[in-house]
Amino acid sequence: MKTEIVVTIDADTEIETDAIRQLLRHFSDAKLGAVAGNVKVGNRSRWLTRWQALEYITSQNMEKRAFDLLNCITVVPGALGAWRTEAIAAAGGITADTVAEDADLTVAIRRLGWRVSYEERAIAWTEAPITAGVLIRQRFRWTFGTLQSFWKHRDTLFRPKYGTLGWVALPNILFFSWRCR
Repeated sequence: MKTEIVVTIDADTEIETDAIRQLLRHFSDAKLGAVAGNVKVGNRSRWLTRWQALEYITSQNMEKRAFDLLNCITVVPGALGAWRTEAIAAAGGITADTVAEDADLTVAIRRLGWRVSYEERAIAWTEAPITAGVLIRQRFRWTFGTLQSFWKHRDTLFRPKYGTLGWVALPNILFFSWRCR
């Protein structure tokens, strides 16, 4: 690739006008491999989507804030994230080993020693599922993919070499992945 940074945005997601600028400003740190954006539910018109909006705030974005402080973020979401191409290449690229390629790549680059951060001012508005069936399928895919990623990187678990990734983030996946990211 000829670019130093790749930004990902899901097709069902709209971003705030300054979101990319907010993500890119972090890359002045040469050790930063990726930065996660702040994904919010944009279609809050039904009770199911309003509940998902609350869940995004409480379990996804608050977790990212905490894990950013500990340098152990496990998912830079495809909905809004920025990646250093050098880190992607060092990790072997985006693979099809899991159905959660964003989680897999995030853990892979973190294992290599790259820092992964979170930018709450880089806001994206995504379309949440509006029916229970679609929500269940989405969350099953997320959970299954996250567990695949955990299994792929299981040798990181409780290894001092990987710091908080192995002592905090992966145990969190193992014990709490039943709730979805």
